[in-house]
Amino acid sequence: MNNRRFSYKNVPNGLSLLRIVLVLPFIVIIHDIFVYECTKNLFLLITFFTIILSDLADGYLARKLKCTSDTGAKLDIISDTLYTILSLAVFAYFKIIPVWFIFIMLLKLIEFMITSKLIKNKQKTARILFFDKLGKISVSMVMLLPGVFVFRCIILNYKTVMNVLVYIVTVMLIISCFNRILYTMKYKKI
Repeated sequence: MNNRRFSYKNVPNGLSLLRIVLVLPFIVIIHDIFVYECTKNLFLLITFFTIILSDLADGYLARKLKCTSDTGAKLDIISDTLYTILSLAVFAYFKIIPVWFIFIMLLKLIEFMITSKLIKNKQKTARILFFDKLGKISVSMVMLLPGVFVFRCIILNYKTVMNVLVYIVTVMLIISCFNRILYTMKYKKI
């Protein structure tokens, strides 16, 4: 009984690890589509949906199975960051999106980790990460950004759509960043 329960509690972390493993094939497929003009669209679609669905499922299952943990939260952040940054890097390399957007994402990640740590230290709570709605929505949009490329066959000008989303998300990330910093300063009475 304990072995079965133990295995169920590892499912969320297993989904995060699956996402890490799928990032490389996802990037390679996108690269091959650009370089060799090949049509690996089915593989790209399957890989993209597996990454997105595993991201949705891991947090839900961790809460449902009551097995949330610092390790699981960190693993989720690592897998999301790896997927996001590498996807953005390949799109920037092929001049689909501006390179500076990668730095915006990295700065947001750094701000998120620092403000989460400061809030955690002040609250002395077990939660290691603290989310704000705007930040969560904007990061979710970034994770879905490669989907615009995946569905480029039905999106008339996918490059323009991706760039418009980049600018919208940039504004949202900047607002989220300032809100979190102000909240942290107010909360810590800095």
